[in-house]
Amino acid sequence: MDKINAQIADRHDVFYWQTDRAIEPEQAGHIWADRHRYFTDDELLNKVNGVLGRDGLTDIEPLDLDAQTNLGNVNSVRVGRLATGKEVVIRCHPRGVKNGYFHAEAVAARKAKEAGLPSYDTLAIHDYEGGDDYAFQVIDKLPGYAIKKWLETHPDDEAKLLPEIGKEMARLHQIKVSGFGAFDNEKAKNGELVGLHQTFGEAVRAGLPFNIDVLKQYGILTEQQAEAIAKLFDSNPLLDSNEAILVHNDFADWNLLTDGQGITGILDWDECVGGIPESDIACWSTFFEPERLKGFLDGYFSVVQKSDDFDDKFELLRMRYVVSKMTLRLRRYSWEPTDFMREKIETGKTHLTQSMEYFGL
Repeated sequence: MDKINAQIADRHDVFYWQTDRAIEPEQAGHIWADRHRYFTDDELLNKVNGVLGRDGLTDIEPLDLDAQTNLGNVNSVRVGRLATGKEVVIRCHPRGVKNGYFHAEAVAARKAKEAGLPSYDTLAIHDYEGGDDYAFQVIDKLPGYAIKKWLETHPDDEAKLLPEIGKEMARLHQIKVSGFGAFDNEKAKNGELVGLHQTFGEAVRAGLPFNIDVLKQYGILTEQQAEAIAKLFDSNPLLDSNEAILVHNDFADWNLLTDGQGITGILDWDECVGGIPESDIACWSTFFEPERLKGFLDGYFSVVQKSDDFDDKFELLRMRYVVSKMTLRLRRYSWEPTDFMREKIETGKTHLTQSMEYFGL
């Protein structure tokens, strides 16, 4: 595990962490597929209270695998109650696995809240200390229902909520950061968000050879297509940028809360990076069918003006995210062969075809 921890906590050659973390699919399945098994309620309560102190937890709700708090794929998430009566959320990394990003997440969430977005404060962070220890963070519990859950029972609200999602992302993109790509977690301990790359192009090309190789291995790309895609990202002027903004990088229905009218909570900052607006929009688009994009963009561009080169940047970055997401989904399908993952792979093929057609590949 020491070798694995050294690799997965290093985000220098990472475009998207869940895709590019240096770990084999079988190892990922062993660690994360049953991530809720690592601790009992009593153990977790005592562990968290050892960090929170006298105003700690009085109880933790029983684990509910169907709860909206457990829609993610990385942490085991529980709801607890403080002695003051306040509800909090505890996000726990698997036992024995170094997190390496909780501090960056906390700073990003705080900056978003300070900018007026419905984000949260972090009450405490415990870093992995070795052996059978485990990392966790305690954060505010935000109001609302995960959009994914809400739309299951209120499908007609989708058209109303899509512009609201776009508006919220546009507001997020007003937050400036230093540098590009994944943030330096050590510097985040001092409240700074500093990307690990000097240029946006460097951040976009991180992990690209590995991603392309995986898609070739699975027969998604031919050798000629792979070479054309790699060339498209070499010194492309569309990737030139002097200003980095905060990119959530996972602004999906399972990480946004709603009351049915607007967005009441933004969760799960564990993929956040320094980037450009088009990268966050492109990432969002890869989660869903292409038809969903119009309503989102209507909301986004009601807050900010659309740039002249938006379409070219969006398509270029959508291709980069699709190549990354397809790598993740194909490898994950080897240990999680679900209908959901199969559907996401097919959606990815559609996006990839559209992007390749846009650039004539």
